[in-house]
Order: sequence, then C-alpha cells, then structure tokens
Amino acid sequence: MRILISGASGLVGKALIPVLEQAGHQISVLTTRFNTTSFGSKIMAFHWNPERGIMDNDALSNVDAIISLAGAKIAQRWTSKTKKSILDSRVLGTRLIVNAMKTNRDHCIKHFISASAIGVYPSDFTKIYHESNTDVAKSFTAEVVRSWESETDKANAVVPHVSKIRIGLVLAKEGGALLPLAIPTSIGLGAWFGNGAQWQSWVHIHDLVRLFVFSLQHPGIYNGVSPNPVSQKALVKSIAKSYGVPQWLPGIPKFVIKTALGEMGEVLFDSINASSATVENQGFDFEYPLLEDALQDLLPLRRKK
Repeated sequence: MRILISGASGLVGKALIPVLEQAGHQISVLTTRFNTTSFGSKIMAFHWNPERGIMDNDALSNVDAIISLAGAKIAQRWTSKTKKSILDSRVLGTRLIVNAMKTNRDHCIKHFISASAIGVYPSDFTKIYHESNTDVAKSFTAEVVRSWESETDKANAVVPHVSKIRIGLVLAKEGGALLPLAIPTSIGLGAWFGNGAQWQSWVHIHDLVRLFVFSLQHPGIYNGVSPNPVSQKALVKSIAKSYGVPQWLPGIPKFVIKTALGEMGEVLFDSINASSATVENQGFDFEYPLLEDALQDLLPLRRKK
C-alpha cells in the first residue's frame, strides 16, 4: 500500500514509519518543513500548513490510506496560546485532509486512520471505559478530542473506512510519559501525584505502532491501551523496582502540581481505566500486556544482578 502520514516526525510517527516500510508499504508524509528532502530518499514529502489551509495538491495522488498523527504536545503549560495550538493542530490538520479528499474526488484512498486520545473519557476511579461509551469529560482535553473526532468523522463521506485510535499513556524510550517519571525515580526521587490511586491506562510504543498497522486491515475505533492498567502509585513503584532503587517520597500534593504546571496539572490527577477488549476481540495480541515486561524492555539503565 501507499500510505500518507501526517505527524511523521512525532513520537508515534518515527516509530511507525520503519515498521510500515519493513512490511513493504510505500510511505509519503505531510510536513510543515519547506525542506521536503529531510525524510530521506525513500520517503516522498509534501508541504502543508494547516493554519493557512495549504496542502500540496499532489499529496493524495495514488494514496491508499492516510494515517493522521499530527498534533502539538499536550504536556506543556497551558496558556491561551498553547491551548489554541493544541486544538488547532489537530482540528485544522484533520479538516484540511478531509476537505482535500472532498475536493479531489478522483482519489483512491480507502481508509483514513486518525489518532485520538482516551482523555475524552471522564475521570473515574471505578468505571471501565469501552469505545462505545458516550460520557464525555468536562475538560480541555475532552474538548480537544471531541472536536478532533468530529472532524475525523466527516471523512466517512469520502472514504469507505474511518478508524480512530484513542491513545493512552505511551511508554517509550524516546519520549512520551516514561522519561519524566523514570529519570527522577532512577535516583530515588520518584513520586506519584496525590494519593496515586488514579488509573493509568498505558501502552508500550511497540504495541501502539502494531495497533496502527493492525487497523489498516481491521478498521474500527480502538482504545490504544494495554490490557492491564495500573494505579499511578503502582507505576512509579514498578519503575523504582526496575532500577533497583527505593521509593520513599510521599505523593505530591495537588496544589504543588497546580502551582508548577497550572491547568495542565489537572491531567496528572485524571483516573481513566480504558479497556482494550475491542481490539483484542478482533484478534490483536499485545506483545507487552504487563507493565513489568514493558519496563524491562524500555529501561536499559536498570541495575543488572
């Protein structure tokens, strides 16, 4: 297949492209860079600018599927400017791609796959969220996801298949949620937030990439999370155990986090237990279903016996 990817230089995109190439797919990317040769000779790059509504007319030529991953990072202090960037980067980018498919009715795209986030679900310590859940959190992250998915759903009018991957807490060596937790924990300064009881629906980057590949042949709406969520306290303690260091600090109070991070700090106290049952019922097997196995793979600095 020929697959067009937006957000190719992000954490998921960088991990996904080599896997798709190894499977024999031909990759092209959308990039805001003017130097479209920076992705290498094998990847064709097309310039776009979602904020200005600009997209290379040739980007959709001979494309079979689109994987949309573009979006400004959530983990930054939320000012009015950064919140606009977080929202617009997802909504305007998706809208631009969908409108391009509507305008170019001669395209041969059969499948539009968009990243999304489990942040759409309300924080809850007892509920288990499936993709069919209609409850929506009253938060900025939920507003972003709701608007993002609304634009994604419009692709149903122009392609046979539309998929959404609601991504959880991504564990990876190169970025995501693991490094900010592992670095202080590795020197004995790890701590959870509040009482640490909030559910963390995590996923190993390798399994998340495999899920995107799986969705190419199995369209649907999937929670991109492992089958075994853990409490945040358990996550920090498991990281400490992996490094072989004690975990002695108490939980960080909410007022401290809010002082340091502002409104964005609220996300750290959200408890979301998202189920992976839907994709598993479709035949997907996780290579890292357990946190201990994921950390063993991702933390090469842990002490050897």
